[in-house]
Amino acid sequence: MAEYEFVFVTDGISLDDHDAVRVLSDGFDALVSSWNGTVRVSVAAPGPDAVSAARTLLERLHAALPGVRLVRLDREFVGVSDIAERTGRTRQNVTQWIRGQRRDGVPFPAPEATVGRSQVWLWSEVNAWLRGIGLDDGELRPTRAEMTEIDWLLQTSRKVELALVRHSGSSDVRRVARLLAAHARTTREFIHYLVKNPRVRDARGRYTVLVCSPRNEAVEVFRRLAAFDHPVVLATVTNRIHALIMVDGQGGGSPTELVPGMTVRDWLGMIALSPESEFTVAGPEGAATKTATIAARSPMDLVGA
Repeated sequence: MAEYEFVFVTDGISLDDHDAVRVLSDGFDALVSSWNGTVRVSVAAPGPDAVSAARTLLERLHAALPGVRLVRLDREFVGVSDIAERTGRTRQNVTQWIRGQRRDGVPFPAPEATVGRSQVWLWSEVNAWLRGIGLDDGELRPTRAEMTEIDWLLQTSRKVELALVRHSGSSDVRRVARLLAAHARTTREFIHYLVKNPRVRDARGRYTVLVCSPRNEAVEVFRRLAAFDHPVVLATVTNRIHALIMVDGQGGGSPTELVPGMTVRDWLGMIALSPESEFTVAGPEGAATKTATIAARSPMDLVGA
């Protein structure tokens, strides 16, 4: 059984998430890094082949860190300078390999793409070629075909869980909850791609969805949303299901106050006219509760009303 090296592009983790980084480091001997805002996890896993190793690794990672999602494999593109640095050879040596002047009968891998005026290669293919002349880094990586299969596995095996919370027991609320449950997979995928902020998920990696009726009072719903200690998805239905992601306001402008008597339907109309608006409500003694804004909004074309 061989050990394969993987570099995953991830979502739901940052270098400041010390607990998650510690779990990855201590439990998986993984290295977490960030470049231009993209977080990568480099980790090794054993298996009879790269796909089997990745599948087992995914199951272990999900059990240990349900809030972290592996999005895709990093292809690790390299140019002539990168190859020279990794092998301790000169750019001239690498250019000779590319031109077929050093290893008879075994052509250098074809370039993957051209960036500007320079060509780039898949490091996994270059490393496999270098193994033939004893200059590889000693690590096994998935082949191009295995990468494609692992990326497909990452998409199809993703577990997006919802925690539905009903605002009231009205028939509208029960209906929305039934619609969400009946279209569970589409709902999960919709919310997952709608929500880019990992803080929307709880400690178990679930999205909290507050289900309400368009006839519910907006002030009451807003106060319910404000009671959660993390951003929450608000789901309701007019002529289609709407999902709103509420987050703390940025304080960049004057928030619009929701007043008693306004319905959620009225609120949706305000948001449609001004999607970037921040909102607030008055507290019991006139003090404002926390301000919130819409981080993301989109209708789900699942069903009609």
